[in-house]
Amino acid sequence: MLDWNAFLAAKGAKATADGKVVFPITDFSPEQTYLIPLAQGLIEIKGPDSAKFLQGQVTCDVRELSTKTTRLGAQCNPKGRMLLCFRALQTDAERILLRVGAGLVDKGLASLGKYIVFSKAKLADQSEAYRCLGVAGPNATQIIEQAFGWNIPNNEDWEAAGENLIIRLDENRYECWVIATEAERLWNLISEKAIPANQNHWNLLNIRAGLGDITPETYEAFTPQTINFQLVNGINFRKGCYTGQEIVARLHYRGTLKRHMYRFGFESNQLPVAGSELLNTEGKAIGDVVLAAWASTGKGELLASVVDDERDSLLVPNNPQKLSLLSLPYAIPTSNEAD
Repeated sequence: MLDWNAFLAAKGAKATADGKVVFPITDFSPEQTYLIPLAQGLIEIKGPDSAKFLQGQVTCDVRELSTKTTRLGAQCNPKGRMLLCFRALQTDAERILLRVGAGLVDKGLASLGKYIVFSKAKLADQSEAYRCLGVAGPNATQIIEQAFGWNIPNNEDWEAAGENLIIRLDENRYECWVIATEAERLWNLISEKAIPANQNHWNLLNIRAGLGDITPETYEAFTPQTINFQLVNGINFRKGCYTGQEIVARLHYRGTLKRHMYRFGFESNQLPVAGSELLNTEGKAIGDVVLAAWASTGKGELLASVVDDERDSLLVPNNPQKLSLLSLPYAIPTSNEAD
């Protein structure tokens, strides 16, 4: 078995300055099906108290994982600011995996580790045990069924194919957490019917789905509501206490949320960086980039957390061009509606 980066390089990926390998960025086509190596890590919580421990730390209701579904969620600091956002999957009664951004595994182990010491559960980095692959496009469901033998009917549900874990995000998009020893075989099998692509295409699909993310650049920058986690089933307001819950609940029940995450189009020769400030036409900072990706040469899309009343007057970072507001697949409440 080759080193994973060496294997991808042999399949046409190119080395980057930071030692990673990526496939060349091409214009995204919704008519194509893509196979994407995802820059993700996996944190394992294992032991008799794994679910009980996690329930007291995160925004989602961990009890729902026992129904063989997955959940988006966040870990917050005591001020309600997001340390991690993740997709959680419970493989059995004593084991839960959190898929997080690769650059936040160590921070996640440290932040969760502060509270787990008195629980009958342990944390571990399982990133090297798995390879995370994305399959996206009109033939995704057919490819998944042929490769793994499963047709998963419901969004966010998962099935196991041996030690491989397959999650349906929607009918055209799947996350595959494949065991490292089978990754090369499965890549070769799937790539016969899907075009290899890089994380940019996956980020673009997340942007169009209105799914924000936390990166090292935005660590502790956002509350869950300011990146719309309440609108994508990432917060359960009835589950009980967790770190930061008082702030998150207050914003929901008592506050008037005046900041949400919106989707924008832009034209530029430089991709905006997560955490970059967005300015209005008067030069005032009234938003921050959450996630950005190229859609075609010189054109891209981004998610930004911005003041609601200023969403029509934003400028691209380091570029005098105005952003264009694009639609999301869910409605954002107005200031007189509850989130």
